[in-house]
Amino acid sequence: MSATDFVREVTRWLLRNRRYVIATAIQVAMFPFGHWYDTRIFFGTGAGVAHGLSPYSQYDLTDYYNSPSLVGIVSGIGYPPPWALFLAAAYRFAYVPTGNPFVMNFAIKLPIIAGNLVLARFVRDKLLKEGCEPGAAFRAEFLVLFNPFLLYTSTFWNMYDTLVALLMLVSLHFLGKDKPVSAGLSLGLSIALKHLALPLIPLAWLWIVRRPLSGEARMKQLATFTSTLLGVGILLVIVPFYAFGWAVSGFSAAVLYQTVATGGFTVYNTIPIDLRTLSVLSVLGYLPFIAVIGGYVALRKKRLSDFRDLTEFALIILIIFMTTRTFVAEQNLAVIVPLIFFPELLSGRGFLTANRLWTLFLVYTLWNSLPIHYAFLIFPNAFDVTVAITTSFPFGVIRQAILFGSAVLWLLIGWNYIWRHA
Repeated sequence: MSATDFVREVTRWLLRNRRYVIATAIQVAMFPFGHWYDTRIFFGTGAGVAHGLSPYSQYDLTDYYNSPSLVGIVSGIGYPPPWALFLAAAYRFAYVPTGNPFVMNFAIKLPIIAGNLVLARFVRDKLLKEGCEPGAAFRAEFLVLFNPFLLYTSTFWNMYDTLVALLMLVSLHFLGKDKPVSAGLSLGLSIALKHLALPLIPLAWLWIVRRPLSGEARMKQLATFTSTLLGVGILLVIVPFYAFGWAVSGFSAAVLYQTVATGGFTVYNTIPIDLRTLSVLSVLGYLPFIAVIGGYVALRKKRLSDFRDLTEFALIILIIFMTTRTFVAEQNLAVIVPLIFFPELLSGRGFLTANRLWTLFLVYTLWNSLPIHYAFLIFPNAFDVTVAITTSFPFGVIRQAILFGSAVLWLLIGWNYIWRHA
């Protein structure tokens, strides 16, 4: 192939995939930005783990970085080990050779950007294969590629919940294709990154039980899926503690913290409760698990025969889980946005509910996490400026009212969806 032919082919490919080229360029341009709190934790965890420490320790950023933006003590991550190991690799191969925090920041974004692109293509292709009208499928692809909420809470933020969502959707896809090994592997990877898809494990069992299979084939699929899921969990969540000599207590403390944390995208961002001391209110920390179990009992007779049913069931369970938690980080809701396109579009209901939800999520996010503090690597005092703005009058009062109102509206929309489709 001549140089001219090569250039022509590259040009044609770029034109065919111009949406993805533009989406990639937009996300690459976000390389200097990141959420002040989470990004500093990621920088600390990456350096600490690369130097042999546990990802659940505390780190003095000045021990590893020479930047006015990276100072002070930060805690470790609150997630299973795989992301910490990736952060250590990013530190070792991106920061150490260059000494440049922007290179490290960009390295953190790479799997997030790739996940966002694959997620959009997966949503489009899966909708088309399930019989969705092509115009709607391509619009859904566009809404995932350029969704301001997803971009803000993933690439701009430096958070990987869209990758968790992708693996969760892939698992549902393989369940629908009666491929238990692939389904268990995908769901296990999703949960090993973050626990958000944990409530869907019983759904996978229920789906397999409901399949028109012989008793022997059904038991084989159940055993295969469960053993694969457990295998991935053991390999990625448990083995690293023994392989690297980390204390399990740090991770267990991070897990237990989920039962006492309050605030975020919940009404508890305004209504103060303290779950750290034992009281009657302590049950609220375990309410999501109780509610999810109750949801499965209530939905035990719900139709579950195709991919539309499977994704609608999954969406209802995740809404129950998210709306009953005492703390929800807004980026966690990234698992809701791509998922909702499937039951809504495959049922012919359109984009109304999906657009309402992601718009609501975006409004909350913009008021909760002001864009200015994402520039802390460029402007070291960006966080101080953010605090000054959010605590000023009357901005602080207006902001708090919007955060509380958004959380209430989320409860109303979420439970209205459950009531109509359960």
